[in-house]
Amino acid sequence: MEKIDSIFVYGTLQIGKQHEDILKSLKGTWKKAHVIGNLYNIGSGPDYGYPGLKLNKNGSKIYGMLLQSEKLEEKLFEIDEFEGKSYKRIISKVNFDDGSNTEAYLYELNEKTKT
Repeated sequence: MEKIDSIFVYGTLQIGKQHEDILKSLKGTWKKAHVIGNLYNIGSGPDYGYPGLKLNKNGSKIYGMLLQSEKLEEKLFEIDEFEGKSYKRIISKVNFDDGSNTEAYLYELNEKTKT
């Protein structure tokens, strides 16, 4: 199995957002990127009002940032804990505006989460 060393973030983990400190300590490269899907605000529970993504090939471009870091694996448990039960970590294709793409982790809304 190929090692995934990239993560796509579209909410508060991006540089300049309120929880950037979780990923900021990782040495790596940040790039603007997007996935295709639908973006929702969580409608109830402890994550109320936060953005949540559901991939959908008929959806819209959801822009965010892709972090590529050889040390990402060391942070995955911490990120999983931060994201909580409203999200699940998956591997997805992430696109760049030049037409290229890569595989990366991203956190998608759990099916049980109310939107």
